Amino acid sequence: MKKIGLIAGSDELPLIFAREAVREGEEVVAIAIEGYTSPEIEKITKTYWIKVPELNKLIEIFKTEKMHHAVMEGKIPQSIIFSQLDFDEKTKTILKKVRNKQTQSLLKGVADELEKEGISLMDARSYLNSVLAVNGILTRREPAENEWIDIEFGKNVLKVIGSLDVGQSVVVKNQAILAIEAIEGTDFAIQRGATLGRGEAVVVKMAKPGQDMRFDLPVIGEKTIETMSEYGAVILAIEAGKTVILSKQKAIEKANTANISIVAI
Repeated sequence: MKKIGLIAGSDELPLIFAREAVREGEEVVAIAIEGYTSPEIEKITKTYWIKVPELNKLIEIFKTEKMHHAVMEGKIPQSIIFSQLDFDEKTKTILKKVRNKQTQSLLKGVADELEKEGISLMDARSYLNSVLAVNGILTRREPAENEWIDIEFGKNVLKVIGSLDVGQSVVVKNQAILAIEAIEGTDFAIQRGATLGRGEAVVVKMAKPGQDMRFDLPVIGEKTIETMSEYGAVILAIEAGKTVILSKQKAIEKANTANISIVAI
């Protein structure tokens, strides 16, 4: 048994991780983010609450609890760097040192700071096997031949832009890029792209080349399918073994109802 510090953002992922790790006999202490983390976390494990800019306080909690292992689960919007938050000195130092303000650079900066304090960041997939996508077609509808071509096209585009840490998703139709995910997130990219494509758009979501699997895993869920259905996207291609599917059964049921194909490649 090891003591794991769970740095918990929004959505279900921190809850899933905490339940699975506790079930396997690990001791988990959550560091929850005010305004983002679900209060449900308190029902699963010991929880401390901090504000987004309080990296100093986070490290103090790790030292108090004598924790040397950490995971980052759940989302904190990249856009917070443009907020008027009063970041503490350690956070300000990281923001000054990173080579750019993209997600991987920012989270790598936090990870490096934790490493300096003797805190080792674990692979974000630890204890998440039950929600990771497995290879294959997950829904009743299969992609048509032209849709497979769009999937491959989108995948190749993501390899290029992903290497620049731009985004994890593109929206494609007839081998034309309708939208590229940036700081706004996947759902808004789907809205833009599928609206431009006027239906039958293909969404491709992949981990970035050289993705640091300690943080920022690709995540889809019911909301992704609802957005696709509303705006006319019909294919969702994701990366097997690296993409998390939240509320997996419900997401697949919604996709089947909407005649949307989910394929893990």
